Amino acid sequence: MKIHFSNENVTKDKLDLNSEYGRALSIIGELRQNTEDYTGWVNWPSELPQDWMDSMQRTAEDIRGKCDRLIVIGIGGSYLGTAAVEEALGGSRPGCPELVYAGNNMSGYYHAGLRDIVEQHDVCVCVVSKSGGTMESRLAFSIVKDMMYEKYGKEETAARIVAITDPHKGILREEADREGYVTFEIPSTIGGRYSAFTPGIMFPLAVAGIDICEFVRGAKDMSLNNGFWKDEGIYYALTRHALNKAGKAIEVFEYYDPSMRLIGEWCKQLFGESEGKEGKGIFPASLTLSTDLHSMGQFLQEGSQIFFETVLNVVSRDKDVIVPESAGPELAGRSLNDINAMAVKGVIAAHRKADVPVTQIDIDEMNEYSLGQLLYFFMLTAAVTGKLMGIDPFNQPGVEDYKQEIRNLLGQ
Repeated sequence: MKIHFSNENVTKDKLDLNSEYGRALSIIGELRQNTEDYTGWVNWPSELPQDWMDSMQRTAEDIRGKCDRLIVIGIGGSYLGTAAVEEALGGSRPGCPELVYAGNNMSGYYHAGLRDIVEQHDVCVCVVSKSGGTMESRLAFSIVKDMMYEKYGKEETAARIVAITDPHKGILREEADREGYVTFEIPSTIGGRYSAFTPGIMFPLAVAGIDICEFVRGAKDMSLNNGFWKDEGIYYALTRHALNKAGKAIEVFEYYDPSMRLIGEWCKQLFGESEGKEGKGIFPASLTLSTDLHSMGQFLQEGSQIFFETVLNVVSRDKDVIVPESAGPELAGRSLNDINAMAVKGVIAAHRKADVPVTQIDIDEMNEYSLGQLLYFFMLTAAVTGKLMGIDPFNQPGVEDYKQEIRNLLGQ
């Protein structure tokens, strides 16, 4: 992974990034000490027990033998991490169950469609919730269980459920122990949006045939790359903070490969929930380019300059198409991936002329290892930038407000 600070508006001198360099470096050191609540994820890729990995692999193999659809129930970090990695890698591997997601919304129309899946396929369930009390996940789990009871009976249904939850407490832990579900733990020191390398994300990925060992190895190498975190890694966090202080309130994550759409959604949750508090924070947005250039390109070029751009660029892909002669002499015979690469350069050049701050993050190729690097990189960045802002990047007190209002209305 390589970060390019090529824009004139994103330089160490222009933004005075060195002024807080020492503070940011100290923050990384403090995070690695794991003395603060919910910082267990910082060293986790290096500390993840091998017996956990082995157990997840064995259970994943057992589940693959029982079903052709795995219904993954979760929301927020318990959903987006899995879905983002799976989508970026092109879905389940051949011969492995397809992942179906539930519990990430409360739409009756959406969840009614699950009945067809349960009736027409062999299904298993992976329910991910630290407490078991999150409304969306609790509703979906109850609905899907009821459908499975009709098809398989209660005992067989229990054998098809894997629960990933708190090791000691909560509604889901109590039910899992009572009903005999296979369980994996979400460490109590790791919060949901920082849980990319816990069983909540990695177990369903393993069922889909994705190489979770390579995924963790990428995160481990990124976490231990001290040279990177003393240079471009730390400067990305410093750049975000400096641009925010200069009045840039929005970070637009952009990608020219549609398979990264949910990576953008994952970034939105990570940064939005980590930084948006106490009247502070950078609002995270995401755009799929070049598609969204035909709706947002005008604003990016000439609109209110309250934003900066972070381009996620996949350098090499293993599939391509050569443009046929019918496209005309300007395009015929060219690689579509090469044309897409020209679009990346062209858009950045145009936005540079408009004085839009642009940072480009190059990912060599889309695989488990590079995604492990990328997700860990963003997690540590969110923590560092949040600390630089003077807020706690690991809590989310405001989330309870809307939940309580919903509960009040249901009570009425």
